[in-house]
Amino acid sequence: MPSESDPNISTSCRQLCDLDEYSLEHVFLFLGVADLDRCVLVCKKFQHIIQRFVFPKKCMRALVGGSPCGTALSLYAFTHRKRVKLDENWRYGRYETWSYFKHYEVYISQLVIDRDWLYITHRGRLQAHRRTKNREMLDTSSHWVMGNDRDSDITSLVKMGDHFLMGRKNGQIVLYDPTTTRSYSQTVTNDIIKAVDFNTNIYAVTTINDSTYILNRSPLELEQLSLRSEEMLTQSFVYPQAYETIKLNRNHLAAGKFHCSKKQALQLIDLYSCTTIQLNSPSTAVYDVLWMDEHCILSGNYNSMRLVDTRTGGDEACWTDPDDASVYCLCYNGKYAVHCGMNYHLRSNLYDLRVPNRCVQMYFPSKNHYHYSPVHRIAADCSQLFLITDHHLRILNFDADRAATKDYSAIKG
Repeated sequence: MPSESDPNISTSCRQLCDLDEYSLEHVFLFLGVADLDRCVLVCKKFQHIIQRFVFPKKCMRALVGGSPCGTALSLYAFTHRKRVKLDENWRYGRYETWSYFKHYEVYISQLVIDRDWLYITHRGRLQAHRRTKNREMLDTSSHWVMGNDRDSDITSLVKMGDHFLMGRKNGQIVLYDPTTTRSYSQTVTNDIIKAVDFNTNIYAVTTINDSTYILNRSPLELEQLSLRSEEMLTQSFVYPQAYETIKLNRNHLAAGKFHCSKKQALQLIDLYSCTTIQLNSPSTAVYDVLWMDEHCILSGNYNSMRLVDTRTGGDEACWTDPDDASVYCLCYNGKYAVHCGMNYHLRSNLYDLRVPNRCVQMYFPSKNHYHYSPVHRIAADCSQLFLITDHHLRILNFDADRAATKDYSAIKG
């Protein structure tokens, strides 16, 4: 039987299956899941190449499905093929929409997710809901609740490990550990707390009108504070500037102003020297910030999303919304995808950090008479998107291959 390298075989007589596995792999990488599923049925050689090499490599390059962080937050252990299929659904706009916790009065809930739980606030309470594998995706009955409706409204929420830090409307911050059900409250200011963040022993708090506070954890542990005679957090620095949003890194605090006529809304506070560094990212407003890594910041601005490198102090990339809408909140999947909650029509945008100034896809949950609401909070794993609006929690499920395609990727500004 002649081999592939036999010179007597005419080049014109060669077929696709005569190519070596490296060439076939390169060809298959350009195909979608539906075409790859057909190719798997051709022969065992194609099946081996596609399942062993093509799907894993396409996963590594996938925008949403390729992130280890996103898959770690999912209840499902998706196969490589399924993750590539999910990525196609994100790109083409195939999803089902579910609505939960409807309330007629306008109220901005706070939201955090992990692999098994969704944590959401309503007025003065924090409640945990189990994420499920059924079609509804969520158990609406709360597993545990901290606080009650009569408490001051929770205006900000962050989670690190098993601990929560909350800011309240009355100027208090609350530390809560659900594993022990212990909580600790401390009054920081008389103003409304706008945003909070914390790491191992540093806590940052900013208010609506007053100041930004940096606090440190004292050696006294929470278990010893039964009489509340001493404060667990001590102020180390007060900066006389209020911000809309703050995020802590190891040595710096990224901070964004609600409005700055000089287009200097994004700033950096050095926690060691207590000095402010003005970043060269021109924007009149910054509504949300997050750290991509140790040096890079993503900021949601008045009409754009920007990637800022603190080493150069300036913008490295900029993504402008086609309708010139503002970015109210951000969610980064740890690799290439950034989900943005926009300021009207319950809309969220998906951006690819590898492709500057292009919106990959827009998502519009089912319309009703609340459809003018902004998206105030956003979270995502590799198959689900969670949106907080004025009146609902919306969940978009992309593990829905038969759902109608809602493709808005061609919209241009």
